[in-house]
Amino acid sequence: PNLGEVRGEGMLCAVELVKDRDDRVYFDASEKIGPRIVAAMLDRGVIARAMPQGDIIGFAPPFSLTRQEADEIVEATRAAVDEIL
Repeated sequence: PNLGEVRGEGMLCAVELVKDRDDRVYFDASEKIGPRIVAAMLDRGVIARAMPQGDIIGFAPPFSLTRQEADEIVEATRAAVDEIL
């Protein structure tokens, strides 16, 4: 319910998190949702970037990314979002 948008180009992608997807309600900036999720992902061994505009998590994996590594990134992201939200 908190996934606003997923976008990407090649191996670069970003996930936008929102408070309410249907009404496109964003989190208050003071909550720092993006940076908190990125910190929780780092605790799980995944490096991502909290983008400066909104609660957007950016990913830039290497070209040598395996399917297993991609699955690990997805799982770490899911667990971090569940922890923070």
